[in-house]
Amino acid sequence: LYTIKFEVAIISVSNTMSITVPALSTVPPVSVPCNFGVENLHDEFHGNVSIEFKDSTSMRASSLVLSWNSEVFTRLFTEYRQSKVEIKDFSKDVVVMFLESLYSGDLLVEESHFREINKISHAFR
Repeated sequence: LYTIKFEVAIISVSNTMSITVPALSTVPPVSVPCNFGVENLHDEFHGNVSIEFKDSTSMRASSLVLSWNSEVFTRLFTEYRQSKVEIKDFSKDVVVMFLESLYSGDLLVEESHFREINKISHAFR
């Protein structure tokens, strides 16, 4: 959801009065992507890479989304041609939260997961 704010001039029908409402903010250049949709994480159709967790389960993700948000993922997929990434140093819950944040641009962290989220965020900058 984008909010665009702009300057508006209001002129009365009789043209005797005009009011200019100043811009609330300048619209910055579009930075895409900001939300790929968490519902697209673990999508079999768009998920061209497999993320494997500590508990030996896995989920699908898009190399495009992950690479857009992380130079580490970019190198894994372009230079090393990886289609499977093992992330076993972090709990599955934390890895999923991290991946969801790459898809949505939002990160809600419980206090109990803060330290691990901080570490995985630095590991996959």
